[in-house]
Amino acid sequence: MTRLLITGAAILALLAANIWQYNQVQKQAAIAATAQQSAADRLATIKQLRADVSEREQARQRLESTQQAMAAELNTQQIQIRELKRDNEQYRRWADNPLPDITRRLQQRPTFTGAGDYYQWLLSRGESLHTEGSQASTEQ
Repeated sequence: MTRLLITGAAILALLAANIWQYNQVQKQAAIAATAQQSAADRLATIKQLRADVSEREQARQRLESTQQAMAAELNTQQIQIRELKRDNEQYRRWADNPLPDITRRLQQRPTFTGAGDYYQWLLSRGESLHTEGSQASTEQ
């Protein structure tokens, strides 16, 4: 009878150990699944960041190309103006005249870094932006 009780107690102890071990394996599996999902999320973020970097680099290259084309066009125009001044007396006299006051004022705007800066500049001059459909005071 004691043997039977000892055997039963041993079986219960083994069963309890098995249950504890099963629970530990389940916890480890849950931790591993969480870590795997976290790694997958990070990998997706890295891929997205790389795509963003690539897209921005392409945009930068397009802007640089546009800037170079504009610089070349400006250089061509400046050469043409110098040639006109050199070759055409009437054009030289016209180009040497000072700009009218209204034109000079147009060139005296400060550098704007955004729409907010432009809006503040207009307000400081007593002007404002007009909503769509309304007419500016200068329109007639």
